[in-house]
Amino acid sequence: MKRTIILAMAAVAALTGGLVTTASAEDAADDKPVVAADKAQEFAEDGPEVGGFDQVEGLTVNVPPQGNGRAFVACPDGRVPSGGGGKTSGFRILFTDSFQEGNGWVIRGTNINPAGGATETIRAVAICTAPR
Repeated sequence: MKRTIILAMAAVAALTGGLVTTASAEDAADDKPVVAADKAQEFAEDGPEVGGFDQVEGLTVNVPPQGNGRAFVACPDGRVPSGGGGKTSGFRILFTDSFQEGNGWVIRGTNINPAGGATETIRAVAICTAPR
């Protein structure tokens, strides 16, 4: 118990005694904001900027009860997939896979409705960016 109190008192003394320092005004002057011209020069030296992204949705794929389905979406020409996922029609269809394939994105899903139940749908979504 004495050791804990001594360590706590030492920590308080160190903090109040000025052992912990902050940045000086001179250091703060070096932290100027980056302006657009600086970024333009950086991109000119490092290569083109990614240039934003497109979110592309594929066609709707019907998945029968107790069945599995696969949906694919391709990125437009000049774009590559950097991520993706999908959409479903309801709670009774589960994604089993989501991955890049070639120049697009694939999702697979399983309809867990019982036989004779509702058909569900899946749709692949890709985030497409310019290659760097």
